[in-house]
Amino acid sequence: MPSPTSRMRWLRAKLYSVRNGTGAAILPPNISRIALSFNYKSNNGHMGPRKFFRECLPRLKYHNPEVDMIVTRKPDLEGPATLTIHFSDVPVDDKLQFKKKAAAPVVRETTSTVDIDMLNRFPDDIMDELVQKTSATLYSEPARSTELEEEAEYLARKRENELKEKYKLQRADRRQNKGDGIAKDAILA
Repeated sequence: MPSPTSRMRWLRAKLYSVRNGTGAAILPPNISRIALSFNYKSNNGHMGPRKFFRECLPRLKYHNPEVDMIVTRKPDLEGPATLTIHFSDVPVDDKLQFKKKAAAPVVRETTSTVDIDMLNRFPDDIMDELVQKTSATLYSEPARSTELEEEAEYLARKRENELKEKYKLQRADRRQNKGDGIAKDAILA
């Protein structure tokens, strides 16, 4: 079983990756829902939407828990891959009231929608267009403390040393196998 320190390091790194990266954006209060529709399989241009769903959507949901995010995965082999943004007429003050009334969910009516075609596009490009069309603000992590910086450097050095040892062993095995092959050829001749 891993030590509590190593588990905490792993958890801290995982939380950092959820908060930061592509998809970490704060949407304006007038967005009520985001709907994704794409194929189960990644062929025919659906790889970008799938990666957007796996990498960017969790970060968007983390920073915008009040926005409904609906995902529809179709079994069709061909067809469109769309991201639909639903806008509503909700003033900024009403958004604060939604957070206070957590027990009674409020249904916001859609006044307009914007579609983004995700077919044959990379997740970064999809996210850039989403930010542009919604006027979202990208989230930037505050400066990390020196303790976290030192820990990150320690983990990077540790990983580098582990990789060096792994490659040394692989090279030693290859050399040993080459030597055995030469000896076998000499015996057979």
